[in-house]
Amino acid sequence: MHQSHARVDERGSDVTKWEVLGEGGGENWGNLGLRSTSKSLAKSTWGGITDSPGTHTSKVSLVISSQNRVSVYYHRLFNILMANSTEREDHEMDINSPEQAAEMQDVAVSPTMVNRLDTTPCQVDKHLDFVVVNKNGHLLMGSSNLNGRYWGGSLWYYDDAALAPNVEKCLVGYEVGSGVADGVFLDDEKTILIGQDCGSVEFLKISTEENETMMLSVCRVEEHLDAITCVKVTCNRKTALTGSADMSVRTWDCETSVVSRLLSPAHSQQVTGVSPHPSNDQLFLSSGMDGNVLLWDLRCQKPASCVYRDWDDKPECITWISNGNPGSSGEDHFLIGLQSGNVALRCTTNLNHSINTFQAFNRPLYRLMANPTRPSQVAVCANDSKVVVIDIENEEIKHRYEDDRHSDFVRGLTWTDSTSLVTCGWDKSVYIHQL
Repeated sequence: MHQSHARVDERGSDVTKWEVLGEGGGENWGNLGLRSTSKSLAKSTWGGITDSPGTHTSKVSLVISSQNRVSVYYHRLFNILMANSTEREDHEMDINSPEQAAEMQDVAVSPTMVNRLDTTPCQVDKHLDFVVVNKNGHLLMGSSNLNGRYWGGSLWYYDDAALAPNVEKCLVGYEVGSGVADGVFLDDEKTILIGQDCGSVEFLKISTEENETMMLSVCRVEEHLDAITCVKVTCNRKTALTGSADMSVRTWDCETSVVSRLLSPAHSQQVTGVSPHPSNDQLFLSSGMDGNVLLWDLRCQKPASCVYRDWDDKPECITWISNGNPGSSGEDHFLIGLQSGNVALRCTTNLNHSINTFQAFNRPLYRLMANPTRPSQVAVCANDSKVVVIDIENEEIKHRYEDDRHSDFVRGLTWTDSTSLVTCGWDKSVYIHQL
């Protein structure tokens, strides 16, 4: 027989009585029913819960006040449900043998039963911003959503550059809460550093367990005050460099993931590029929208010296190169990408001498990427759909290769070997170029 309880609130308001039907301690708790004892159900709210005295309730009455006053005792109902559930579980465990109980415990803690959450995004964002390759030939690609409702980004890891940007053929993907401007492999294999449009840098690790590849975030640090424009790692792989639109350059300890040196302001306008020296981890170049290219020596008390200045044709990107002379190291030469589309060859030992200039594009340059096995060969991209490769021979710049398969701006450049160049762009395409 179902019991019901009605109650009038302390203000004397009318109440609407409800009954929750179910057998406490029995098998019917999963079949709780709710029934009204009143025909008029105006806008009403929960009013109270009572139970049969002296027992764990087999019938629970819920009283709903016609006043808009919420006074449900959820914790009381929760305690009633838990008490009956525990009684039933204890009773069921009693009928099992000790061997069965031990077997159930082993299954409960078995690592094979753990289901890992797949964090791979469902699609690649349209704007591909960078590609980098590690020593195993695996490719990391960064993409951003720059014109959608949410400005997010994602990372994609492939065991072969030819598989990008196919979502189904990636080893693992990782969603980022902001656009991804640039990224590098820190240890040339599994550790990654990316710079985001929100000013954060994120350290990630690629690991493989039970034939499953995962990309895990080690830490995310918010140091820059504006979008990060460039990310590089020094020759000893112990220090990373980040340049930002907040006019600063920061050096990072790759082992501790903390800033080891803050250079602010490095330029009087946003930093457009950084380039670590190929053999000295204390030297690097930086370029900015203030028209300056600075040579930094972190061993000095005043580390910066200006090696190039042009306020009319400002530098957009920069890289160290070889001068192409077989008899010299060429490590004092660098290449500047300018807003006019020109590529300028300069030397740190003779600042008054303009070595050579080459017209690569008619639009502002975006990225320069020297071939690691042939430093005198440099890939160039701009605010254009073309890709150009140039050679420096005896301080002369020569056109080597050109391709226009992309249908939007080319943004990412990386060399997989001495003759293979991989590019990506805002047309959501990845191409391999054989020179």
